[in-house]
Amino acid sequence: MDLILKVGVLIVVLVVVISVVWLLASHQKSGQLTQSQAEQLVLSDVKQSNPNATISVVSVTNSPLEANSWQITLSVTYNGSRPCPTLLIEGFDYPATGLVPSTDNLYTKGCVIYGLSNAPSYVISSPEIAIVRSYTANSATITHYVSTYGYNNTIVHAAFYSSLGANATPLGKQFSNVWLVNYSAAGTSYNLLAVLAQSGQIQGTYNSSK
Repeated sequence: MDLILKVGVLIVVLVVVISVVWLLASHQKSGQLTQSQAEQLVLSDVKQSNPNATISVVSVTNSPLEANSWQITLSVTYNGSRPCPTLLIEGFDYPATGLVPSTDNLYTKGCVIYGLSNAPSYVISSPEIAIVRSYTANSATITHYVSTYGYNNTIVHAAFYSSLGANATPLGKQFSNVWLVNYSAAGTSYNLLAVLAQSGQIQGTYNSSK
């Protein structure tokens, strides 16, 4: 009789355990990740793997692989304000394919722009590429500025302009679809600016007082 009672209790316990597991699984399945949650999880993982990089979200779209998954594209930048930053673009489909990048493209590293050999069809699409291109475009003015004040002492920023009026720069010309690359070094009284076409040609350089 005791044996029958023990077997009965064991069966009841097993039923309870199975029911709890089933409920938890059902809840997990129904509690899908939101776009924001997926984005934050991917960002957190990439930041942990690249602690010294600047990481930003390029785009987030619905996954073509499965519902409630997201295609998340990130830019990973090292030394973003130096004359030769490194730019990596990583794409994830999360949670469909986990935290392994589905795309992993290196755009710039070590003063090299990958794919620039296709110029003039090449289109500069990011500040980091514009910075590297301006620095490696064999401009004696830019080379002299950086070598005079030091590579590690020079801060560089780039911004895209669909239009620059003739009065916007001392060059006295109107520009369309250009990058304005700004070189600044501590201890100097002026910045050096370069107007760069999207295909990579320098349209002109000029000094600007700080």
